[in-house]
Amino acid sequence: EILMVIASYYLALRARAEAPRMMLAYASIPHQCVDIPMKEWPAKKEAGDICHFGQLPSLKLADGTLISQSGSITRYVAKIAKLYPEDPVAAAEADMIFELSQEMGGINPILNRIPMDQPLWKEKYEEYFASLPRWMGAAEKLLGDKDFFGGPAPHYGDFGLFHICDNTLTVDPRSLDSYPAIIAWVDRMKAFPAIQKYMAERPGPSTPNWGIPGTLMMSKKA
Repeated sequence: EILMVIASYYLALRARAEAPRMMLAYASIPHQCVDIPMKEWPAKKEAGDICHFGQLPSLKLADGTLISQSGSITRYVAKIAKLYPEDPVAAAEADMIFELSQEMGGINPILNRIPMDQPLWKEKYEEYFASLPRWMGAAEKLLGDKDFFGGPAPHYGDFGLFHICDNTLTVDPRSLDSYPAIIAWVDRMKAFPAIQKYMAERPGPSTPNWGIPGTLMMSKKA
């Protein structure tokens, strides 16, 4: 039995909940996005009713089941959204692209978590963008002449990597200029009406009680 999602919980940041939330929007699966303000998180963490391991994201299903860990959440959503291939080889290829997006997750704290006046921010920024050519060069080869990594339509790996590229472009809008096939793929992902709507309506720097002061995200208008 497939259990629908009631709610997805995450901190008031644009990071590990984005890919599953985009997939839920893409598949028109109704659910509630609950963003926990940072000042409320210690109490929520202590209570433990929305997280198994003291961290978010988490996903609540219709029968009350709570799923933690971003990879588990993303794969569950991929399956109910029909974005997880049934063929074992195709599934492994989708997993490969998703795991690449996990490896590139350092962009999330660069944008959302580390204040820019901390030395750690510059260190992490330089480390991430030094590795970007290796990641994007390989990704562009894997994409080839396909519309999506999933072929004619996206699989869940597309959504994982799209989130990472979206955050990367938010940090540095010219960072992917050397990868025209990736830029064209990003544009195709953005062209889906459900993704356009999700990105236009999601919380951001102008949302009350959202984000972390001093971060790059909070200097943006996105």
